[in-house]
Amino acid sequence: MTQETIYLESGISRSHIAMIEAGKRDVTISALFKISRALGADLKSIFSFDDLEKYKYDIEELYK
Repeated sequence: MTQETIYLESGISRSHIAMIEAGKRDVTISALFKISRALGADLKSIFSFDDLEKYKYDIEELYK
């Protein structure tokens, strides 16, 4: 799917989508909802991870 298609389906400007994709702009919940609808996905599927263990860390280790 292209940025153009997401723009047309979501109503979010193409430049804003490009900046979100590049990590140059934060995404609001509202924009995320619109993008998820344009992608045909619900927010739950966007935020579900296959391997949560991979993202866990020991906070105490960070302060050593």
